[in-house]
Amino acid sequence: MSRIIIGGGPAGLRAAAAAQDATLFDPTETLGGLTHPELPEDRGVADPAGAPDIAAVYGEAPAIPAERLTMALRCNGVTVALPMRRRQLASLLPKDALVPAVVEMARVRARARMHDLMGGGQERRTVAHWGDHLFGQVLYDQVYNAYIRQRYGDPEQLNVSVARVHHGVPAPSSWVGLGHTPAEGLAALRRKIPTVHQGVRLEAIEVRGGKVDALRTAEGRVELNGELWYAGPLESLGGLLGDALPTGPRWQLQRLRGRHRVSVAMRRVGAGDELPAELHIADPAPFFRLSRPELLFDDVELAGVVVADLSFSADDPRAALSDAPLAALVADAVRSLGLPELDPSTARVRRLAHYDPEWIGPWHPNHLALALALSAMGVHLVGRLATHRFVDAGQELQYMAALQKRPAELRELSRTLLDPPVTLNDQDVSLTRFVER
Repeated sequence: MSRIIIGGGPAGLRAAAAAQDATLFDPTETLGGLTHPELPEDRGVADPAGAPDIAAVYGEAPAIPAERLTMALRCNGVTVALPMRRRQLASLLPKDALVPAVVEMARVRARARMHDLMGGGQERRTVAHWGDHLFGQVLYDQVYNAYIRQRYGDPEQLNVSVARVHHGVPAPSSWVGLGHTPAEGLAALRRKIPTVHQGVRLEAIEVRGGKVDALRTAEGRVELNGELWYAGPLESLGGLLGDALPTGPRWQLQRLRGRHRVSVAMRRVGAGDELPAELHIADPAPFFRLSRPELLFDDVELAGVVVADLSFSADDPRAALSDAPLAALVADAVRSLGLPELDPSTARVRRLAHYDPEWIGPWHPNHLALALALSAMGVHLVGRLATHRFVDAGQELQYMAALQKRPAELRELSRTLLDPPVTLNDQDVSLTRFVER
């Protein structure tokens, strides 16, 4: 039997396209869950370090100069270009918060420097601890808190690694696209996969003698060769393996959760302030980012389109909203922020289940232990969903290629290809960039 890939999103498509002679079992009703193939997945761009791997499966990885991916931040009703100048940071704060924020930040920074010299201090375990200890509570609450909640989850629960990836991993000087246009890239991916079983209801992964033996679906049983490549959500894996999954890995799996990603695209109507390619929203809003893909891709389907990106947990009330109410919610929020009006009647909504990993507590050792246990059973975790990392398409493909050649080196490959090189000491972090990745 050819290499079997279990998908569940665009990561499954990439994994199957990168594997040789692969058969993809995709439980989503649309290919990779990508309704509206003309819309980019996430930002639609990747680090140029992965350009050869991207071009091999997407047909093309066109260079996109960094100046085209213009970014800005909306905070307290004020929009500033990123990276901002230090004096612009003051413009984001209400007048009555400016002096307390400056005094408190000077105090916490001086205290942290003293701890560096003399030892001691407090361990930063959560994003909330990190922000309070680096910037002070006033500045953190005013500029950072709402954004982190909208994009990653509850700062009181999130591991500090979220903040360090957000600020400590520098953005590349240029980018590459996933194909000439999103639709062309998706079509190229599909051509690379010999066999796709789409909309398949998966029932179980059977294990015999400690190794995966067969995949059972509603249509029948598929024999395996003792190896399975899993690119779906971790939330589904425990149910598929059932009692074959030992107690330890099952415990670890239950502590690894994902957040749904929803993109709502609408056409802009009327005049208003010009939007950059990415506008990050630090004001309370249902979305964390508005983007204009037409600035990156030469595609008439994207002309005048603004995409709002939402990330939320499965139990969030927004998860139950149908397309029309969700589009109305986004359009109303955009209007309340004083941004250019969007037309809900033109909405195109894409939902990707468990797309964003939720880094709660000691997620990293839990995931590594789980991945090692599953690998011993012949189940290899690949793609953004299953590897539980904030990686782009190029990193997914690089990891998939390396893992096919050296599956026994899982621990080292995870360290070198999935875990980003955080280059900044916490004390060197500045809010002037606000977001790097």
